[in-house]
Amino acid sequence: MRTLLLIFCAFLMMGCTQRKNEPKPAAMELQEAGENAIDVLQKLVNEQNYKSLGFLTIGEVQQAELGEPMEVYNMGLEKLRSFRAGQDPNSVLMLSVETIFPVTVGSEVRTGVTISHREQGYEASSFGNADVVRRLAGYRQSPKEFAVRIPALNMYFVGRHVETCILLMPIINDPRLKLQAGETAPLEVVVKQLRPYLTHHSSDSQM
Repeated sequence: MRTLLLIFCAFLMMGCTQRKNEPKPAAMELQEAGENAIDVLQKLVNEQNYKSLGFLTIGEVQQAELGEPMEVYNMGLEKLRSFRAGQDPNSVLMLSVETIFPVTVGSEVRTGVTISHREQGYEASSFGNADVVRRLAGYRQSPKEFAVRIPALNMYFVGRHVETCILLMPIINDPRLKLQAGETAPLEVVVKQLRPYLTHHSSDSQM
């Protein structure tokens, strides 16, 4: 009886050890990286840079909190050039290693932190980009919506899936588009409007 009890305890300890060694879910790691980035941001902000980072006062940074994370998809020029009507719009989008976290003070977005997924895990890769993050968060209507970026054209959209269609919403009024900020259109329409500008760039570039 004692032997059976010892065996049972040994298995129980092994199970506990395995659970301790199990990797954390990706969403938890991402959230923790975002929270760590807030700590870093609070150390970075000073009297000289708080405005450029998006805060109204230097004291606001101590009230900073994470908003809902937003996945980022990139659209490269080569895929945009070759895209044709009837093609799967998902083939144009490439999931980035980056996730944008709006940084809020109260209920208002002030700035953002970008978390990148590297081989060693999730880590902060940039701080700020306040105007873009505020606009993305302002036009976003659901946590399921995501950011879409065309690095070579320095353009951002809010994207969402509707059945097999991908809808894009520009976050600023851009003369290269007939769409106005806040208006949505299928990805195919956006690509068609941008086509005259796609030949002006010889290669993709990063922002």
